[in-house]
Amino acid sequence: MEFSRVLLIKNNYKTVGYDFYDAAFPSLALEYLAAYIEDIPGLTIKILDAKAENLTLGQIKKRIQDFNPDLVGLTVPVTSAIVSVMKVAKIAKKLGSTVVLGGWHPTLAVEDTLDKGADIVVRGEGELTFKELVEKGSPVDIIGLSYKSNGSYIHNPDRKFIKNLDELKFPARHLRPKNGNYGMFHMVIDSIETSRGCMNRCKFCSTHIVYRGTWRFRSVQSIMKELIEIGQNKKTTDVFFIDDNILVSMKRVKELCIAIIKAKKKRTLPSKLRFFFQGRLDSMGKHPDVIKLMGQAGFWLVLVGIEAVTEETLKRINKGATLDQMKAGIKALHDAGIIILGNTIIGANLDATVQDELYTIRYVAENLDLDFASFTILTPFPGTVLCEEMKEKGLVLSEDYSQYNWLNPVIRTNKLPPKTLKRLCFRGFYALNYYGRGKFGILKRAIRSRGLSFIFNLNRIMTGWSSYQTWKNIVKMEVFGTTRAQKTLYNNPILD
Repeated sequence: MEFSRVLLIKNNYKTVGYDFYDAAFPSLALEYLAAYIEDIPGLTIKILDAKAENLTLGQIKKRIQDFNPDLVGLTVPVTSAIVSVMKVAKIAKKLGSTVVLGGWHPTLAVEDTLDKGADIVVRGEGELTFKELVEKGSPVDIIGLSYKSNGSYIHNPDRKFIKNLDELKFPARHLRPKNGNYGMFHMVIDSIETSRGCMNRCKFCSTHIVYRGTWRFRSVQSIMKELIEIGQNKKTTDVFFIDDNILVSMKRVKELCIAIIKAKKKRTLPSKLRFFFQGRLDSMGKHPDVIKLMGQAGFWLVLVGIEAVTEETLKRINKGATLDQMKAGIKALHDAGIIILGNTIIGANLDATVQDELYTIRYVAENLDLDFASFTILTPFPGTVLCEEMKEKGLVLSEDYSQYNWLNPVIRTNKLPPKTLKRLCFRGFYALNYYGRGKFGILKRAIRSRGLSFIFNLNRIMTGWSSYQTWKNIVKMEVFGTTRAQKTLYNNPILD
């Protein structure tokens, strides 16, 4: 018997750091699922974005009761969200719903997810798998599903990936909550996915594991059609390209930028619409002409991974890039007026000493021209090569996934205990973000890409200042044990 009432839920999980900025992004994963099932005869579907609506657990329970679904689908966007997601799952099960979980974490930790209470897990790409489940009403013999039967795990065969991503239906944006608030820093943000997968093999990353080493992409024509649809919402100021590696084909990126520029000139796309993305610095350094074109098209901010600052460590984590290549990428981005958010991993070299990690912090501060630098602690996410290697060496100290948020240490290295790793991580934040380095360059690039009105927006200034002070106090507390303490940056480190 098929399901007739489906509720798709994004839980109100906390994201370390970003929650200070009141950040919420659309759940394209759920909207893609909804697009594939909303036309099933007799089906009633609803998306509940508890994150966007900032709902409490009690309010979520009330919404589930009011809708009375026979099937509840939950997405796990990050590993640290699994604990809070399972609280919602247990509520839904008590209310009589079948509970299905999907996302990267359930895909990579299937049996653990089932043990924690999920009835069914959708592994990998979910659109076709979930549609079959809704139509059939049972997971039996549906490829891409895992479940339990009489206490035993049942893993149906893997589903092949959708070959042509141009065949994907657009996300069901019309099902978003009317009172939902998608954005950050008073920017109204939408999201788009133009490719899936990554062909690189970074040891700490799960992208190539989930997508089995493949990279598939949409055509420029398909992307533009969706961007124009997004642009019809006049409130939208920014679009986040959520691709893990959008720059695999620079030819495609170049064609996309040209198409965006033409569409803005023809006014089929709002001229003020801006974009931000994730990408690899080595790719950008090899193609500065394309990066310049991206700046002209409205790409104004990028999230990049530095990961490490020595060639030895870059090789150890299988980054597939050199320091010089990444520096070339930084130059190309700044020449194009694009603001850079760059992250470095503390503990990436398992044999590093305190002095080695202080050198990493110092190098990032003095030699890498990043507009905003961040540090995270090496985290062995389930399914990654790194996770298996560290488990074999006895370096993984916790499988409490609520702590797998990049800032709480769940490991030790060969030479550093978890407390030291955390202190080093926050020492990096203190060093880089509270000395005013490079702020005029950031201001110049922001004005160049967004204009004075963007910078001097009172609400944005107030939110930014409040967030800055909150995070600053947390950093000082972690580094010095008090918000009032003042210590020398590099000398006399108070590291255990």
